[in-house]
Amino acid sequence: MRNRWNLLGFITLSLVFGGMCLYLILNPTRTGVVPNYRFASQHWWTFESMYPGGTHGYLYLPQFAVLFSLIDWIKPPVLGEIVWRALGFGMFALALWRLRNLFNFPQGQLGISAPTFTYLVLLAVPASLASINNGQTNLPLSACLALAVVGLLEEKWWFSSLLLTFCLILKPIALASWLLAFAVFPKMRIPLGIMLLPLVGIGFANPNPGYAWSQWLEFANKCFRSYSAENFRASDLFGMLDKWRILTPTWFSAFVRATACFAALFFVWFRKKRRGIQQSAWALWVGSVLVLTIFNPRVETNSYVIISPLLAFAALSYLGEVDSDRWKGAILAVACIGLMCDGMGKPIYLATDVWLKPLIVLLVSPLLFRIPKSWKA
Repeated sequence: MRNRWNLLGFITLSLVFGGMCLYLILNPTRTGVVPNYRFASQHWWTFESMYPGGTHGYLYLPQFAVLFSLIDWIKPPVLGEIVWRALGFGMFALALWRLRNLFNFPQGQLGISAPTFTYLVLLAVPASLASINNGQTNLPLSACLALAVVGLLEEKWWFSSLLLTFCLILKPIALASWLLAFAVFPKMRIPLGIMLLPLVGIGFANPNPGYAWSQWLEFANKCFRSYSAENFRASDLFGMLDKWRILTPTWFSAFVRATACFAALFFVWFRKKRRGIQQSAWALWVGSVLVLTIFNPRVETNSYVIISPLLAFAALSYLGEVDSDRWKGAILAVACIGLMCDGMGKPIYLATDVWLKPLIVLLVSPLLFRIPKSWKA
């Protein structure tokens, strides 16, 4: 019975990915943000600027352009599109599988035998559909972050350090998670520091070191300008308020975001100091995903896949506990489905754009601060 339920989970993943492949084959020009990645990779090897003017376009480290070249070289381009999404979706499935191994429900605890992987898939995948469609890095970033905290729970310091450093390549805003781990976990400081050496090396993998250095400088300038971009529909806390025509001064939003980062640091540090590795690993996951979503000035609606594995794990854990806590699991399960709002058709997308996802995360976030029993086990 356990294997049959696992097979159902993999079949569900295969159907989702197969549908996306078919869509790409029938619509080869609908490539989402991948053209930005191709633009950067191609310009890296022709010594042209990867960061032209404006606050949009390619917003990643030079290292990502170097690594994405392996995808850009695949012909025909639609095959590269499929391979790129297969890598991200495969990592996402692996993260759900690793989370599934943390559960140890008694026989029939949830009404059927050992369906945990299938449940995780059904709860976490809906929020990933928009990210798969656009081909964004949010999907592998979500997977790497989940795998990193599971590795931290198991005290695999080097493995977690590798994943957190790779998160920087996938998205520079992941520096928040990297710094949280570096500040709170002494055993990770040397591994994290050493992992920076190959990271920097990849960023200079170019026949012209002077050009590579110029791209680092352009990245810093582009990053500084883009994170204060005007006319950007950020789906964060203040984007939600702006959608409701509740305007806030720029200094106030910056103050709240900075306060949230320091609160996340204190939250993880306090759990590490008083309650050990289990509590602090969970706190790192919760603090990271909240900073990367509702307090991120560049977050988009499809970025909320970053939090979906956490919500799915917490929902399933509460559903498997005593009856008095199952209501928490039900609320979190509904939240998981709600994060699919931008994939429920154009009318729902237009009605919920920008404001609904941050509102969902804001409302359910208090249920995430207590460590679920499955994480302790």
